[in-house]
This record gives sequence, C-alpha cells and structure tokens, in this order.
Amino acid sequence: MNNSSYLKIFLIQKYPLIFLLCVLYANSFCKPSNHSSSQPINFADTTIHEAITDASLLEITLRKTNCKGHKIYATKGGNNGIYIDGSGIKAGDTIVLSASANPYSYFAVGNLYGTKDCPITIINEGGQVYLINGMAIDNSRFVNITGTGDAKENYGFKIEDPNSNGVGIDIHGRSSNIEVQHIFIHNKTYGFWVKQEGSCIDSLQFPNWIIRNIFIHDNKIVKMNQEGMYLGSTDPNGARDIQCNGHALHPKPLHLGNIKVYNNIVDSTNRSGIQLSCGSEMMNEIFNNTVTNCGFEMSDIQGNGISLGGYSNAKIYNNKIDHTYALGIMCLGSGKILIKDNTIDNSGNLNEKKANGMAGIMIDTRPTNPVDSTNFFILNNKIGSNTDHSIRVYKTVDSYAKANVICNNSGNAEVAKGVDWTNCTNKK
Repeated sequence: MNNSSYLKIFLIQKYPLIFLLCVLYANSFCKPSNHSSSQPINFADTTIHEAITDASLLEITLRKTNCKGHKIYATKGGNNGIYIDGSGIKAGDTIVLSASANPYSYFAVGNLYGTKDCPITIINEGGQVYLINGMAIDNSRFVNITGTGDAKENYGFKIEDPNSNGVGIDIHGRSSNIEVQHIFIHNKTYGFWVKQEGSCIDSLQFPNWIIRNIFIHDNKIVKMNQEGMYLGSTDPNGARDIQCNGHALHPKPLHLGNIKVYNNIVDSTNRSGIQLSCGSEMMNEIFNNTVTNCGFEMSDIQGNGISLGGYSNAKIYNNKIDHTYALGIMCLGSGKILIKDNTIDNSGNLNEKKANGMAGIMIDTRPTNPVDSTNFFILNNKIGSNTDHSIRVYKTVDSYAKANVICNNSGNAEVAKGVDWTNCTNKK
C-alpha cells in the first residue's frame, strides 16, 4: 500500500476496551499529622548538589521518525467513533483524523506497536479535530499523539463534553513510550488518566509491568470535574477489594516510571491540577507547567496544585502554581524528591474562600512495602501567600533519610522533630 492509499478502519461497536465514559472515585489523601519545630529559612548563595539526575533518562520526546510508513485515514463508524485494534498498522505509519469528518465521539486504539526508531503517529489534518468522549490507548508502545497537523491550530485536537463526563486521554494496560502533545481538553471529568488499577489478570499486576516513558507536554486542560491529570493509582498497596471469580483479592496496581509532564496549562479543576502516584520506577519530572485555580470541590485534601502520592519519586521544577484551595505542592512520595525553582502563590485561597493550614509546599511520609526512605531537596522556590507556613514537613511515618535540604526559598519552614535537614549554611 503506497502513501496515497486509504485504509478504511471499521468500528468494533461492542469492543470491551472502551473505558472513556467511566468515572471512578479518586482516592483521598490522608490529612497530615501534627506538628513540631518552626525554623526560619536562611538565604545564601550556595550550590547544593542535587544527586538525583540520571543522564540516561533525560529523553522527553519520542524519536522523530525518518521511516517511510504509510499514511492511513481513519474512518468513523456508525456512532461517530473509531476503534483500531492494531492489525494492519506497522511501525512508522501515520494515522490521520480529518477535521472534515467532525465531530468524532471517541478514538480508541489497542495493540499498536511502533518502535524506538519508527513510532506510530496519530495526527489531525485540515484544522482542529473535535471529539466528545476522548481518546483511549490500551496495550500500546511507541505511539505519538500530536495535534500539530495544521499550522494554524496550536491544539489540533479538542476534546470537549457538554455534560462534563469521562476522560480526555486514557492510557492504560501494558503501555509504554507514549507521547501526547498539543491537545485542548475542556469540560471533562478528568483530563488525563495514565494508570492501570489492580486487576484479576496477572500481567496487569505490579511488578509484572511498568507503565513507563510517558511524555505529556504542550497541552491545555480547562474545567475538570476532578483532576486535570490523574497519573498512577492512589491505591499503591492494593488495599481495595476486587472480585476475581467470586473471591475478593487485593492485587497491586501497575507502577509508573520516567513520566515527563511539561509545558502544560491546567486551569479550573474541582480537585488537584496534576497528581502523580505509584511513580516508583526511574525518575519522574513535572516542570514548566502553569497550574491555576484548583479545588473548586472545596475539599482541603483534594484541591492541590501538584500532588505526589505514595511510592513516587520526582523532580518538580519551574512550575507556576496560583490559587489552590489546598496546598500548592504536596508530596507523600518516597525515594529522591527535588522541588526547585517553582513560583507558588495563594495556597489555601480560591474564589475568595480560604482553607486554613495550607502551606505552599508540604512534605509527609506514608507506609511503603518494602520500606523505602524519603530524601527531599527543596530549593529556590518563590512562595507567596498561604494559610500556614511557606514550607511544612510532617513525619507521619519515620522513614526520612538523612541530609535533607531546605535552601533559598522565600518564607519560613516548620519541620517535624527528628527529621534530619540543613539549610544553605548547613545549620538548622
């Protein structure tokens, strides 16, 4: 088949992989425990070695393809939706959604397998492509979903539901090496899901697969009923029951690794803006994002700007976070944590309503199995108005490593007794 040929892709109307209309309950984080010693943050021109950069993990996009793949125009089914099961699609191929066929109800793919040198591309053509329910990607690897098919449109795909239902982009199953860029998601329940909850199927249980190398960048997410991005399960220890052949089991969900979230705009979410949990594998990064107006549910445990849940290690840097009903940045993760060069303002203040005890940055610990330690570096953050201390460190679980650092941030810090830390002058 040559580049000018068309491949008609038939809709499989009853295929069970479509989860786009599902709305799950997000697991609440526990409120932080109480208290300890308050210390001012000293200022000094001291460079602190971050010690958490792995040069082999700095790739943040898929390789640009030079492969001579086919251009395939996806054709809608009877209900304006498209499902592609991967048959007939090869590494290097490009799947096109044409704006002339607007609107689409959904676009879902499964078992697409590009390669490192020849990823599969999904792109718009002829203007902005409109979808109501969104896109789902199951059990796929080396796939680039990009809204860059028309130079006049910064966001070549627009996902919008007048009833505010469903998920904009859903990546699940044994997926990896997925890039999603230049998409506008408006008026949905969630903007992004990247997760696989506990399953009866062994291959979908931790540690039998890692959802890794997911690159989410240059997207715009506005007005979500829940989170802007829900990345990883908030039940990392498998505490929730699931029924498997009549028996209640507690399988662990898949973990995530090398998740890169950057250059996104997230605004007006009922819960948190960006949430990453179960990110235990490799180093994850959240950077250069603008996150505003989070928490219209008015819950002081749900309306954070950026949240790190259990088992997550990450670098969070160069983000702008403003007006969150809860915390600016919340970290309950483990391993190495870097929070650097962020601008955070109006924590605990949203739509003229205030929640007390909301810090600009809050660190705490949660149980892990096996036991892991938390080692944090909080550097050079500009922290404005809040309803607590600029930085608050709790110790629900005594699992902090030594040599934690809080340095060159604006405002003050309150750190729980027994947490080993230094400031820029190596004094507490």
